Amino acid sequence: MIRLSALLLLLLALPLHAQELPAFYSVSGVAADDVLNIRAAPEATAPVLGTLAPNATGVEVISIVDGWAVVNAQDVTGYAKLSFLEREAGPDWNTLAMPLTCLGTEPFWSLAIDPEAGKAGFLTPEDQEPRVSAITRTWPGAPWARAAALELPEGLAVLSPAECSDGMSDRSYGIAVDLFLTTADPDIGRDRLSGCCLLAAP
Repeated sequence: MIRLSALLLLLLALPLHAQELPAFYSVSGVAADDVLNIRAAPEATAPVLGTLAPNATGVEVISIVDGWAVVNAQDVTGYAKLSFLEREAGPDWNTLAMPLTCLGTEPFWSLAIDPEAGKAGFLTPEDQEPRVSAITRTWPGAPWARAAALELPEGLAVLSPAECSDGMSDRSYGIAVDLFLTTADPDIGRDRLSGCCLLAAP
């Protein structure tokens, strides 16, 4: 009985919902005349790939490793000390309540998701402008099912938390996407596409 009570107290002490990554962070605690270094590895002596201004906001953190944040900034992915970053307020990405941009290669395509407008724009190399259509249904993520999905007239997009690479650059992503098309797109000749997603600033 004592063990059961202790277990219940432990469960009650745990957060009801762990915040999802990727998420936007702001630089915090860096002197106004200094910068936050983005390093090639989670080590203070690793080569510097880039820097973040002391007032930088909207820094995409895709994962956390031993007190270091894996960040996307200045078209590079590197490591910044987590103690100098503060998570910004806002919904988790898998609630499908914030803008996301998904993209893939071979062939190149992109999907810009705009939850506020309830629309998404699908773009292939043959398009002059994105094909914008209404999001007809969404399945937000949940603590017990972290993946999310949205339905479009063209098909279904399933987004999952996962390490993802575009296969063309050194940049890393924290969201993988599979796009299932109702019919094979005539421009790309397929009915299924895979790619990665990043957070898009509103």
